[in-house]
Amino acid sequence: MAEGKSARRGRSKASALLGPGLHPGRIEMAMAASTDGDERVYRVRLTSGRHLTARLDGAVAPDFAEECLRGGRTVVLVDGPDGPRIAGALQVASAVEKDARGTLALEAKHLRMRADQSIVIEVPGGSLAFEPGGALRLEGDKLVIDMAALVRIFAARVELP
Repeated sequence: MAEGKSARRGRSKASALLGPGLHPGRIEMAMAASTDGDERVYRVRLTSGRHLTARLDGAVAPDFAEECLRGGRTVVLVDGPDGPRIAGALQVASAVEKDARGTLALEAKHLRMRADQSIVIEVPGGSLAFEPGGALRLEGDKLVIDMAALVRIFAARVELP
């Protein structure tokens, strides 16, 4: 017996549902904006191997989704009113955050920061800026250099007021 269009349509819509709970997957590609033009759509591969398209939940920032795509981070999907939604990602490493006193400590064997334009570290009364073209600017009211052994300055020209 042949199935009617409404029965087939109902089944395909049901098969697009994930079902109750949280579903892990990985974003494989950011696709063009949705048909209404508001949201970006992502191609996601579930751990079962099934591929689907999903939108971001309202609490998930697009930059975060791009970071998950680049890093291959596992995301968590849920059913939304209009299909699968990316609701967040699994945390598999310690997050960088301030302690109770407001101190942020980064510890690593090597630490590298890279910026396209500049890096600036500011505190009240002073700043350290790495500017385009190789300029290093240190500003403040006092400079204390406390070295146990030797200070060397290699420069083509040194100006002191």
